[in-house]
Amino acid sequence: MLLDRDDWYDIAHDLEWSLSYVAHADAFPDVWSGSKNIPHKAWDAWEEPYRVSYRDYVAVQREKEAGVAGVRDTLKRARSYQKLHPSVAAVSHLHMGATCMVEQMAVMMLGRSARFAPSPRWRNISVFGMLDEIRHAQLDLLFSHDLLKYESRFDWCQKAFHSNEWGIIAIRSFCDDWFLNANCVDSAIAAHLTFEHGFTNMQFIALAAEAMKAGDIEFSNLLSSIQTDEARHAQQGFPTLEVLMKHDPQRAQRVLDVSFWRSFRLFQAITGPSMDYYMPLDNRTMSFKEFMLEWVVDQHERTLRDYGLQRPWYWDTFLQSLEHGHHALHLGMWFWRPTLFWKPSAGVSKAERRWLNDKYPAWEDSWGVLWDQIIKNVNDGKMAQTLPQTLPALCNLTQLPIGTHSDRHHLECVTSEYRGRTYYFDSEVSKWCFEQEPERYAGHLNVVERFVAGLIQPPDLAGALQWMGLTTDVMGDDAADYAWAADYVH
Repeated sequence: MLLDRDDWYDIAHDLEWSLSYVAHADAFPDVWSGSKNIPHKAWDAWEEPYRVSYRDYVAVQREKEAGVAGVRDTLKRARSYQKLHPSVAAVSHLHMGATCMVEQMAVMMLGRSARFAPSPRWRNISVFGMLDEIRHAQLDLLFSHDLLKYESRFDWCQKAFHSNEWGIIAIRSFCDDWFLNANCVDSAIAAHLTFEHGFTNMQFIALAAEAMKAGDIEFSNLLSSIQTDEARHAQQGFPTLEVLMKHDPQRAQRVLDVSFWRSFRLFQAITGPSMDYYMPLDNRTMSFKEFMLEWVVDQHERTLRDYGLQRPWYWDTFLQSLEHGHHALHLGMWFWRPTLFWKPSAGVSKAERRWLNDKYPAWEDSWGVLWDQIIKNVNDGKMAQTLPQTLPALCNLTQLPIGTHSDRHHLECVTSEYRGRTYYFDSEVSKWCFEQEPERYAGHLNVVERFVAGLIQPPDLAGALQWMGLTTDVMGDDAADYAWAADYVH
């Protein structure tokens, strides 16, 4: 007679024993478990939010795979990709290159938790998380492989993280930090609770809705299928935070505050331009700021309240950056478009500018005047003046351009001295993050520092593009071939 799951689940998920051939501290070293200063018995309270057996897991995932396969086969026959607006297609190029190998890195992070997490329940649920992340990476690769015959940029789904492209270095820096180099406790707070639960909802839910409206049904279906997995294993952060708050609340506050800022800066670069500039006007459901306030800010503040934590000390700076930062990043990425592996959409036609000014009242003062000069250069045939001759200064923490966290009236370069070297940051917040654990970040050379040190040859923009692995078939240019500038011809 088969038992119901509830009759045996508690025994199975609590499977643990006393080690006799090795000390517990040797089998589960603090450097990997992250359980320093937390009594081993404290982890008995760790309770996974989702109760799932392997049999149930396989049955549900099989249904998801069947759904994705059905949509994929139908749309391959309909040849829907060729009908997409170029800026909509650019969203999928950016997303695939920026996220596919993040999923693969998450497999390694969850594998560490499956071995070293201080709770047997946590180790058990991490195995399912590993399977989730393997699935996500493979879905991205499958989607991109289908479309490679139409667009060589989909090759960057796998290639991007094996290149030196500056934007990918910024993403890889974050993931190396919190996915590959953090102990189980810190990665649960930074990666699961903050990055996945807090931010990837925006990448997968918001972009899925807008992609569906824009006609990219396959991409929307892919994002939605992945998001249902993320919602489950991202929950590992909450029981971990609950234990940590009882034994080391200062550590919990620090890890949350550092990872929130770093996650936010990445999503400003990836999701902000996609939502506010790449999606056609008729297909936009919310602005990046509106979605952040509703889906990320409210949720994060609720988590902080529920667990007795404070808002990050930099909250006012964060809200100001939410108003401006992704516009600065978008302008910079469009200007340095040869350094991208996708075609950015300028998104500043007259109608689009009216929408931007409605959503962001300070947009015109901060960014409109800069776009006006670009528009004039395009319409005057001075294309060389719309292209860079040098590389931008980069932050030693985020690896993103300095001057892109706020409006153009508050540009700043913040510095910190550590062991005889000056480090440069895009904001006081990034400097503070660095100074919490300087050994974690010290010694790394960003792209510009490698350029200055003579590690990139020849020492010019062409040499930098070659070093980044950017070839002429994928090198970025305007997605609309500058057609939007015709709006301004009198």
